[in-house]
Amino acid sequence: MLALRTCLEGPKVRFEQPLIEATLVRRQKRFVADVRLPSGEEVSVHCAHPGSMMGCSEPGSKVLISSHNDPRRRFKHQLEIIYSGRTPVGIHTGRPAAVVYEAIMAGKIGELAGYAQIRRDARYGRDNRIDLLLEGNGLRSCYIEVVNVTLGQDGTAFYPDAVMPEGAVHMDELTDLVREGCRAMIFFVAQRGDVERFRPADHIDAELAQAMRDAFARGVEPVCYRAKVARKGIELDDRLPVEL
Repeated sequence: MLALRTCLEGPKVRFEQPLIEATLVRRQKRFVADVRLPSGEEVSVHCAHPGSMMGCSEPGSKVLISSHNDPRRRFKHQLEIIYSGRTPVGIHTGRPAAVVYEAIMAGKIGELAGYAQIRRDARYGRDNRIDLLLEGNGLRSCYIEVVNVTLGQDGTAFYPDAVMPEGAVHMDELTDLVREGCRAMIFFVAQRGDVERFRPADHIDAELAQAMRDAFARGVEPVCYRAKVARKGIELDDRLPVEL
């Protein structure tokens, strides 16, 4: 069972159960972290973040974790939020797509209004998948890649936070959709409240940063919103300027 549910009062997703406060001991490997529970017990938790988590993986940081009872899953707990100083940072890469979906359904994203249908995790091309696909009402189909952004430095949100060898190839795939007459969008969700703008991370992966600029120049649409990240849930906040 997912640890989030739709908030009926607005475009928000809420955690079904209260999150558990713990302390980060270490990021053991790519998808595993060790945390210390309030009882003093040290446990391993799933970490759904494939990047480096630069700036938000310091041992000793306060974290919030969700729990579940699915016997098919290896870990009982899921790392959801890490505090960078006093700033909560949402590190679960699967959460932003749900947040953006709810915002679109609520009509909060003006440039994505008017579509008759929205599909999640849709297939396209030979063997590709896209986070959100909007279709219908005579509008051009819109393919949306939702990207979780956790790296913040001096008020700027950066992506990526690690070298992504296949990133440039994906930019070409999105550009091909535009060439075919569709809309393609990269929707960056900065899951931290201390950023005011977005920039490609040339200092992390210069090749991908340039590939993003090339894709945007060819019609792929860049959009970035900051998200409010809290114990009870996550929702989109202000739209941020994208500085290329």
